Amino acid sequence: MLYVGKSNPREKVRRNNQIIEREKLAHVLPSLTLIWFFWVRIESMWHSKSKLQHQNGHTPENDPILQEIMTMLSFDGSDQGWAVICGGAAPHEMAKGKGETMWNSFERFDAWKERVPPLGFVKALDEDIHEHQTPHHCNRLILPGANGTIPERVVCAECGRSMEKYIMYRCCTD
Repeated sequence: MLYVGKSNPREKVRRNNQIIEREKLAHVLPSLTLIWFFWVRIESMWHSKSKLQHQNGHTPENDPILQEIMTMLSFDGSDQGWAVICGGAAPHEMAKGKGETMWNSFERFDAWKERVPPLGFVKALDEDIHEHQTPHHCNRLILPGANGTIPERVVCAECGRSMEKYIMYRCCTD
């Protein structure tokens, strides 16, 4: 497990890293600069894929890589925590969700554990997450830096519906 913090790592992320390392809970990127680089790379991927889409006339709905990039960016824009779990029999298996969603699925493990042997842990977890997804949820996507292009339509990483467009200025102090 690897903790990647937030795109604007500050003292809170540094404290989290110290606790994770001291208690040997997971792995961490050894500096806030590397955490920042991780998120800059995600943002760079968004810029590149968005530019290519615009040139090729594709939409985010038919680009699974761009969908996953936008999911990561929406998780970073959330103050609720999140997790992505990969692995299993197939390397492309993935379960992802906001912190509370993931926590609730793990608490319900006894209800879905019989699905693990036939499906694998990651697939069974992903099914449980989708089965218990509430119809009302709120995702916020903070698109990285202004490059002159703002997509006309962005879909929710969780439900696929079109998101409302707002302009937000935010001062984060952790």
